[in-house]
Amino acid sequence: MAGKLCVSVIEARNVQADDFAGKNFYVKLRVGSNEVKTDVVKGSLAPKFLKDCRLAVPTPESDYLRIELLQVGPRGDLVVGSDDLRLLSITARGTIVHWFSLKTASRSVSAELCLVLRFLSAGANRPMSPTYAIAARQARERALDGSSEPQVPARSAFRDLPAPATPTASTSTRYANLAAAASPDSPAGPAVASAGASPALSNGGAPAGSRYASPAAGAVTPAQSSPPGQVAASPASAPRSGPKRGPRIKGGQVPLPLAVLGGLVVGALMYMWRKRPVYYEVQEDDTLCHIASCFKKRVEDVYAKNKTILKNPNRLYPGDRLRIR
Repeated sequence: MAGKLCVSVIEARNVQADDFAGKNFYVKLRVGSNEVKTDVVKGSLAPKFLKDCRLAVPTPESDYLRIELLQVGPRGDLVVGSDDLRLLSITARGTIVHWFSLKTASRSVSAELCLVLRFLSAGANRPMSPTYAIAARQARERALDGSSEPQVPARSAFRDLPAPATPTASTSTRYANLAAAASPDSPAGPAVASAGASPALSNGGAPAGSRYASPAAGAVTPAQSSPPGQVAASPASAPRSGPKRGPRIKGGQVPLPLAVLGGLVVGALMYMWRKRPVYYEVQEDDTLCHIASCFKKRVEDVYAKNKTILKNPNRLYPGDRLRIR
């Protein structure tokens, strides 16, 4: 069934740019014969586009989304990397926030691009959910904050395209050897430890020059220098020089007044966080009823907080900033 694709182009990272052209980039999206472009972002290898686009999708069962990152060159624009997304794979997945790996003609990754996508069917009985606008807003905020984490919002509201990572055989073998060497009960522990010992270690396994190194051959130890019949003093029982330490709290316990004060501070911060004002910017096709249901509020409560903005609760204009609580 035909519909439309909502796309928010957020930012790019790890861009392998051409050295002979300026650091000016833009993104081109195409579905069939429909094509949109973002504005050119100049002077950055991590461009932040922050562009909302909508594309008509005539046949989502067979159409693909063509994603291209281009660099403005002196003799024409250069394709840094591209990727194709089958729209059938996202039609029933709701809002998706994902980093796409853009590849060159030789199939090597040349850049990564963050997109927020949502497919809307033309025969849907309800307007678009505000989750797409919320996901796009959160992705923009993270891009402006400079966060390099993959932009995945709360799992309860949004989804991401899965990309599970499996541990390699070398990593598993390395950690298995470390575990065997650290276990005193394992019969393979001493063998693994001796096989993995560094040749730079001497004097019984301690680093050269260390105060824990064993004495050299022929050196006189305290046990050898003590008179007969007298037990030599252990190095652990020898008096230590230096500043004395204060009394320690046994078992890591915290004094009761500090625990009570910390609990009060945490409770006050949680109360202030829950009572903070929350706003939402109206997007195209939003309704007051659906916005209220998305935030689990009553329509009357949302309308009462925004009477100065909403003259008619049945008419919302894109760009209006509504207070939710």
